[in-house]
Amino acid sequence: MMSLDSTQIFSASILIGLIVTAACIVLFADWRLALFALLAQYACAAALLASLVLMPLAIVRVLSGAFAAAILYFTFRRAQENFRRDLAQAEDDAARLVVARLYRLQVFVVGLPFRVFALALVAVGIIGIASSMTFLGISSDVLFGGLWLIAAGVLVAILSRDVLRLGLGILLFTSGFAILETATESSLLLYGLVNISDLLLALVIAHLAALPPAPSVWRRRRGEVR
Repeated sequence: MMSLDSTQIFSASILIGLIVTAACIVLFADWRLALFALLAQYACAAALLASLVLMPLAIVRVLSGAFAAAILYFTFRRAQENFRRDLAQAEDDAARLVVARLYRLQVFVVGLPFRVFALALVAVGIIGIASSMTFLGISSDVLFGGLWLIAAGVLVAILSRDVLRLGLGILLFTSGFAILETATESSLLLYGLVNISDLLLALVIAHLAALPPAPSVWRRRRGEVR
């Protein structure tokens, strides 16, 4: 009985970690917090995968996530430097306010209250699905973890304006897909491809984020468009 209780507590801790980390990416615009949440999400996902595969294979998931997060970190840093450069080039306080407002608005399409409401609806739906249905013999905690990350990733992608934030949503989606794929198909090839895809996705996202914005965006940043 003690062993069973310990297992249940460990599984609940992992699921709470997945919920909190994905919620941080959905709710908060700060890129440092989002990257830290992404790394913590990979660690929680690897702990959940440890019940399905050998521990060395689960650790591979953490390593691929760490490399992907490192690529995105340098890209976020470059975007932050561009923001500071645009602020320095602004002619007056009004132009600086325009630049700051554009950078705040380009992360999410909607405000925080709507994101909280949307996340709550997604959480209720996933809890209902995981507790009331069975899928190919997958345990309820694994099913919830995979579906939660997939749904949270789709939500981030829908609500995001910024390419980098959209990339975080895609990585959440692939993490949930990796959990469900590993639980239903014990193919090491597919598992390796999923981990490699995270690195490729991070490189593509970094490249897209490095592309210059449209001319109209540059005019708004300079305060020419109010």
